[in-house]
Amino acid sequence: MKSYNNGIYLLDAHYLRDNLAAVYMLVEGDSVALVETANAASLQYVLDALGELNLTPEAVKYILLTHIHLDHAGGAGSYMAAFPNAQLVVHPKGVRHMIDPSYLEAGVVGVYGQEFVDKVYGKLAPIAASRIIKAEDGLIINLNGRELICRDTPGHANHHNIIVDSKSSGIFSGDIFGVAYPELILAGKNFVFPTTTPVNFSPEKMLQSIDLIESLAPEAVYLTHFGQISDIQQVANDLRRMIADYVAIACESAGASDVVAEITRKLEEYIVREAQGFGIDLSPERILELIGVDMQINAQGLAVWLRQTSSSRICFNRVLH
Repeated sequence: MKSYNNGIYLLDAHYLRDNLAAVYMLVEGDSVALVETANAASLQYVLDALGELNLTPEAVKYILLTHIHLDHAGGAGSYMAAFPNAQLVVHPKGVRHMIDPSYLEAGVVGVYGQEFVDKVYGKLAPIAASRIIKAEDGLIINLNGRELICRDTPGHANHHNIIVDSKSSGIFSGDIFGVAYPELILAGKNFVFPTTTPVNFSPEKMLQSIDLIESLAPEAVYLTHFGQISDIQQVANDLRRMIADYVAIACESAGASDVVAEITRKLEEYIVREAQGFGIDLSPERILELIGVDMQINAQGLAVWLRQTSSSRICFNRVLH
């Protein structure tokens, strides 16, 4: 458990590997809010952290999801069963999938296979509608006097919120403000890159959401993948540039016989150049060991976006200009 200022704690969910997915715990007096749930196996780390702080499961009042991709929401049903006083706060477009997760589960099985889902997530537990709060844009959650504000931030997913913490002037960004892993830090600065997971990637909306985060002037942004970043303006500028580059790669790959494979190859080459240009002193093989799967998933999302675009070149020009 890593402690930040203002009662913010990062818990490593140990999802797939160490330092990949975080669950954040906010403690205000005798009340607790959790941001993200990773998968059900991560619940034990939260229970252990509560015990270290002499808090009981009954102290958890809210569980906030930035969105319902399963590396963020896969444990929600198990968490809600473990925390009897908690209410789940989720984007309105994600509510029905928390009440009945069967469609969500089937979609993940379709991408990753039943064996993977059984091993990593198990059977997703449904959540009673009476325990769910729809996080409309601007919704304020009161945690023992501490305001947590939900803001609609599409671009990565249509069911994506950020959580603005009024006390710390921090933002819990889910996946909309990029991904950064502790292994890719240089002189205290994080190498951050966009995530374009299928199926709702929209470069226009992602850019607008990044603009919103920057306009809120947070003291820090807390990435689910993974940890705190404070060089907000630089990261925002890098993300804008890299989103444009991602789009260019997708457009250049539109005529390939295997579009996903071609985008993946180009993204892998691109991200190695970017990381090494940033100053990361690792071999290409090690860089791709850390983020190669991200590039494969990003390629799938870009390919879906490309198929949904009537003309890749026209759309490319619209996004950039």
